[in-house]
Amino acid sequence: MIERPILHGALFVSLALNVFVGGAFVGAHLQQAKTPVVAAPAVARAPLVMAVRGLPPEAQAAWRETNPDYARAYGPKVREARRLSRQAMLSFGDEPFDPRTTLETLSRARALEHEARTAQDQRIVTFAATLPQAERKAFGEALARPRLGGGRAGQGDRGALADR
Repeated sequence: MIERPILHGALFVSLALNVFVGGAFVGAHLQQAKTPVVAAPAVARAPLVMAVRGLPPEAQAAWRETNPDYARAYGPKVREARRLSRQAMLSFGDEPFDPRTTLETLSRARALEHEARTAQDQRIVTFAATLPQAERKAFGEALARPRLGGGRAGQGDRGALADR
């Protein structure tokens, strides 16, 4: 048998390359297997959405009929509140920093949020008054359920009203 150094060198390089590619493939799969699978939260939706979904179709339709008016009246206020909050937080980097102005901006944002939440509460209570007692009870219980998923450490069992 005649030795061919180039052939042996090519076979050695091919073997090394195959081991490298195979090792990378196996390593990637092992790493993927070690990464925990994060399941979607059982209920990441707002309690109000879930409470409405628990109602009969005709009650759901009645609730949805009120959505456009509420969105038209309070959507711009909620967006403005978010814009003001972002503006206030971004002002932390201003030089000179003006705490008084920042607090006034946050106060305006919170007042707009409060107005929208108060209107939403009024809307919920008015709608609940139209439901038969059994549906009203189920609706209230669904709203009172603690929010699953999406909660933060230290919040405890606050229920739906605090994080709606």
